[in-house]
Amino acid sequence: MIKRPLFALTLLALGATQALAATPAVEKTPHIEQLQFVDQAKRKLAVDVAQMLNDPSFSHLLSEKLQGQREVMINPLMSEYRQRDPMNIAKAEAADTLQAMDLATRQHKGITAYSKGLLQVRMVAPQGMSTENVDTSNMLVAFEPAGDDKHWKEVEAYDRFGNVHKLDAKVQPSMPVLVADINGSEDLRAGVAMMNEAFKSRGWGGLNVRPRAGYVETTKLEKIRLATDEEPWISGKAEVYALVSGINPSEEKPTIAVVDMPYLDYANTDYAPNQLVLFWSNYRYAAANLQLFEHDDNTNYQDLVVAIVSGVEKILLAFKPEFAAIATVAGAILQAMPAHWFSNDDDYIDSFYTLEKGKTYTDYKGVGGNAMMTLKPYRLREQ
Repeated sequence: MIKRPLFALTLLALGATQALAATPAVEKTPHIEQLQFVDQAKRKLAVDVAQMLNDPSFSHLLSEKLQGQREVMINPLMSEYRQRDPMNIAKAEAADTLQAMDLATRQHKGITAYSKGLLQVRMVAPQGMSTENVDTSNMLVAFEPAGDDKHWKEVEAYDRFGNVHKLDAKVQPSMPVLVADINGSEDLRAGVAMMNEAFKSRGWGGLNVRPRAGYVETTKLEKIRLATDEEPWISGKAEVYALVSGINPSEEKPTIAVVDMPYLDYANTDYAPNQLVLFWSNYRYAAANLQLFEHDDNTNYQDLVVAIVSGVEKILLAFKPEFAAIATVAGAILQAMPAHWFSNDDDYIDSFYTLEKGKTYTDYKGVGGNAMMTLKPYRLREQ
């Protein structure tokens, strides 16, 4: 087996970062210079995977891993690809390149310490088509266009010979297509962990359960429904999270917690998660805000935390920590998020301002009308 020292892999990651904007095997498209880092990584992944389909051992391995499922992570896939022919230098280099690009992507997003892999290949197939005995050798490999999906007209895809194909962004192809992507659920899981730790390190953290009289006062999310436009066929499931904010109960500072909602996959669907989303011992005045966002592939979580902290601190300097400041914290969060981090208009979903402790909200709509929730008080008893 060919092994590379750590400094060599680090150089590979740096090389992967520099190589994303240009891919020799495929002619540059006019818009490529405007793509953000993760968009470029997904394009480079699509080109490389398409070229690797020329190798029967790779296409057989990929077909094997996609049996009965729709996605496979790049890091373990490349490790197994290398292990099956450990003395093949060309295969080792191809595997190293993609794994280094995965590392560069995690570094760019600020979650290297929280995730072991983000890049993936998933298959989009016509409804009802079985993924058993699938042959990937001649499939096209596509990647999501950048920008607002409402304006997507074409999707670029590559074949194993390096040719570019233009697919209709609105009409799903009649044949299965591979999509080079990042795993949104893994990205968001790692990002939520990173952000919560960063907020807690500043004394802004939430989700600190402090039992009183043998129980904790919470609010449970019993039902939620999103109402947004239909996603294009190339897009995966939605990855939604909530920022819950308010005023610290004992200090003149805000409290912010990030809550993952991994079950919330599709719009126009009722979900009944019974998820605890508000722990009232964290909030002064028995009131808090809840804002919903959809995960964006290009989000740098470290930069996002810095922007939120800076923006909230700046705005709150003009307010005393009183009841009226609760909604101000939520407004500061929205203002702190630079537009270029959220290239898709659907990334901000909705806001629920000044939710109150002990109150039931039934089919309660957010201010934007894009989300509806049922929230009920719940006493979490200490064991």
